[in-house]
Amino acid sequence: MKKPVDAKKIYERLQARVAEEKTKKIDPIYGDLASRIAGVPPDHAAHLPAILAKLASLEQARIVAALPDPDLPDAAGRSLDVSDTFARKMGMEKQAVDRHIRELYEKGLLFPTKKGPSMARTYIQLHDAVLGNPKYDEALGKSFFDLWGSLDQPMEAPKPEEMQDRFIFRVIPRLNSIEDVEGVLPFEDLRTYLRENSPIALLPCGCKRSHTDRWCGVPEDSCINLGRTAQYNIDRGAAREITYDEAVEILEKFNKHPVVNVTLNQRDVNQLICNCHYCCCPAVRYVAKSRFVVEVNPEDCIACGKCDEICQFGAISMKHYPEFGEDRSAVDAEICRGCGCCVIACPSGARTMKVVRPPEYIPESLSIY
Repeated sequence: MKKPVDAKKIYERLQARVAEEKTKKIDPIYGDLASRIAGVPPDHAAHLPAILAKLASLEQARIVAALPDPDLPDAAGRSLDVSDTFARKMGMEKQAVDRHIRELYEKGLLFPTKKGPSMARTYIQLHDAVLGNPKYDEALGKSFFDLWGSLDQPMEAPKPEEMQDRFIFRVIPRLNSIEDVEGVLPFEDLRTYLRENSPIALLPCGCKRSHTDRWCGVPEDSCINLGRTAQYNIDRGAAREITYDEAVEILEKFNKHPVVNVTLNQRDVNQLICNCHYCCCPAVRYVAKSRFVVEVNPEDCIACGKCDEICQFGAISMKHYPEFGEDRSAVDAEICRGCGCCVIACPSGARTMKVVRPPEYIPESLSIY
């Protein structure tokens, strides 16, 4: 059964918890750093300096502000190195600068580049990196995560008429829902990408960590990273490497939870596979439909309601069928996003997936970083 939740009251309590944090006097350097980050939503900009102030001490903020290092020789690849000259300009020992840079890298504020360490370029890059490493949870404190969570609106189930068309993400059908479906393409079968990308890593979900009052019950360790993204999170101690078999087992385990598989809206799944619920993952509101839609065989439907419980998009309702003399499940094909969750949840096998959109519906590529 669905847990009755008043998302607005939860949000009000969250805002009350962070009210003092948002009014604290912040050194101007954090505002300067915040202004360098692209893609910050206008209603989030005022509170980003407070978040950065929790991530970096004033000494560390000075280092970040001076990067990239103009005196660093050309490097063959990405690195976190800075020159001795840079350390002298900071008035610090080189070892001390290196320690600060390593810490800020592990926290997710700095990234290795061909010009040495540099601050996160975009808001999404910052969000995904700084919320994912449990190593610094105690030092950052609960208020750090609440600040992030407070930037979102009340986490209510998305209403069909409110679903936004900024399709940064797309739904990938759950594996078990498309096993015997005709027309499945490689970019819709997650096993393809788990085989083709190495390493694979399991990362704590930053969205779930930033919504500390979430009610979905989904395990925090729920983001699967691939390739270079996986290696980055392994290197900074945020994620653990897993095998192909472990990844498939994790995805199957999440069949028991009310989550939608989400990735970037492109054919090449080479960065991440998320398991999202609306109570903690804003991506649910920006997710493009898959190429599939669910069909119901009313003869097999037992009207148990499990499909309606698990659907996050309001696509399912009970409809009166005169031939059966009772209400049974029905799907609104215009609203259905083809996630396959209800197909897996159905105990009578009354639901199946069907391809209704052409291959070119999925874009070739997308860049959000």
